[in-house]
Parts: sequence; structure tokens; C-alpha cells
Amino acid sequence: MRVKPLPKRWLIHTITYEEYIDKDDWGNPIYDDPIEIKHVRFDNSTVFSRDSTQKKVLADGIVFVDTTNSKPIPDKFIEESRITFNNRTYKLEKIVDCYYPNKNEIRHYELEVI
Repeated sequence: MRVKPLPKRWLIHTITYEEYIDKDDWGNPIYDDPIEIKHVRFDNSTVFSRDSTQKKVLADGIVFVDTTNSKPIPDKFIEESRITFNNRTYKLEKIVDCYYPNKNEIRHYELEVI
């Protein structure tokens, strides 16, 4: 069974990625120069966590970055980085590495943003 990359026709969006580096002396985040990543998919889908006392928003959206069709991809994604889509800036909360089922190779990333 061969699993293909995410179809390029699904990857209709472009994002700007600014990698989180550190905080300055006043606690403000420092970011690297922005890069534009083309052929990604941004889905606005709020992800909640619920328990008996509260409901918490874990993510406002998910960005799908395909290792074959999305270009350019950084060597690795860093939590707390900034992602801008449609003039709205998000913070990268969680990176999910999605591997091909039959080999130790990442097929795509799912980036949860808030």
C-alpha cells in the first residue's frame, strides 16, 4: 500500500512563518525573519478541551504543511512561533508530526494555532 502526499489541489493557502527565537530583557518574544510558505491548508476549526468545571480553547485553527508540496519548509517548526494567515496573526501552540504508515518519514505536519 502506497500513501501519497496531500494532494496539491487541497493546499490552497499561503502563510507567513516567523520562528520564535527567545525573549528580550523585558520578556517580549523575539522572532526570526518571516518566510512565506506556499501550498498549505489553513482550516479554521476551534479545538476544545472540556472537563467537569471548564471548557478551554486549545486551538483556533490547524495548518497542514505537506513535506512534498509545501515550499519552503523550515528544518523544524518551533512552538510559540508566529503564523500569519489572512492578515491575522496566530501563535503556534502544538506541532504534530504525521508519518507515512509504512516508513519512518514525515508525510505532513499539523500545526495547531491559537
